[in-house]
Amino acid sequence: MSAPISPQLLSHQNTSIIAGDGGGKRIRCTSEYQPRFDSLKQAAGRNHYWALLAIKELNALTTGMLGKNNVYVRPGEREVATGNSKYYVFLPGLKATVVRWANDQFCITKLDLDPSYYKVLSQGEEGTRMGIYRVSKEKLGSTWGIDYAADNKILPRRGRMVSIADASYSTAFDAAQETMPRTVKLMGVGESRVTQSGTDIHFTPGRSKLGGLLRYNPLSVSRARGSAFLLADAMEAAQDVDGVIWSADHGGSVVLTQAMQILIERRGSLKKYTVYFHRPRTSPASALELAHKLDMRLNQRFADTGLSMRGALSQFSIAGKRINNENDPYDKNYHAEAWLNGGLKVAAPAGFLAAMIGGQAGLVVGGIATAIGGAGVVHALGKSAKESFGHYFKR
Repeated sequence: MSAPISPQLLSHQNTSIIAGDGGGKRIRCTSEYQPRFDSLKQAAGRNHYWALLAIKELNALTTGMLGKNNVYVRPGEREVATGNSKYYVFLPGLKATVVRWANDQFCITKLDLDPSYYKVLSQGEEGTRMGIYRVSKEKLGSTWGIDYAADNKILPRRGRMVSIADASYSTAFDAAQETMPRTVKLMGVGESRVTQSGTDIHFTPGRSKLGGLLRYNPLSVSRARGSAFLLADAMEAAQDVDGVIWSADHGGSVVLTQAMQILIERRGSLKKYTVYFHRPRTSPASALELAHKLDMRLNQRFADTGLSMRGALSQFSIAGKRINNENDPYDKNYHAEAWLNGGLKVAAPAGFLAAMIGGQAGLVVGGIATAIGGAGVVHALGKSAKESFGHYFKR
């Protein structure tokens, strides 16, 4: 890792102008990171979409930092020696550290590239580029084929399914083999349909999974922001395609949730889209609130959190808002059924169910009814409990 650049060295003599020479705020780059910037320009010249996007966004800094949804500032953080404001610009495959000088020019003092970026810049290795891939499956075959979408756009077909993979796969090919069978099964699409029309996958290169117990807030995971920026572009470009399903798998929940946040900052509305989260490694409640703000279509079942207690509680925490949202199909009856069928399995099924059968059902039902509120809840819970666990009482 390179040592920090001394403020005394940040002069016009050891920096060069990379944007704004013809108007707007001048953007400079230190001589240490100029070769990396030049590599970006070369990749953009070869029409690599994310390199083109990176150059475009870095040039856009000539209008300043305000209103940029990929620019993050840590409150109160400045350069120790100079007191200059410090910004972090997240783009696909890279993070730029930018300092604002007293003369209102900006200087890139650090340009961190993801290891996978070097492969693209130098060799163009297939399957390692971040972004959208077409996924297909040969009839009766067991292998999923991939084809990089150079324009980062999904295939504009009604009801198109797009899987957002976790970042723990070396290539998009590996991500497709692991992710697509689960996505197809869970979304009930059917392999025959996929074999006929295919699907898409958004790939994020990385060495480890995104999110987790210590990073449960999806908006705090900084290493996914470049990928989320790219996914937001793909989602925005397809906003006129009806019925697109965006399904996040495991840590893909980070990328999808952050992309939704970016689209809100762009004042977008995605009324024709549906989102779904399979075993999310981050809070589904955060994503659901964003889905409401974007006017997205929702199914009653928004996320499958498996046996995760934290995931179940996250969904439970947002149940009231779902019930009160007239455009959300989630209602008290479904909430009661989902909690009994899903919540009990999460909360130590044997002991918890035994407690219910042993005469504590009234306490459980009362607690849930209080949490949900409103008339008819106890009836709904009682009906669901009878249908779900009635066979236990007949023994």
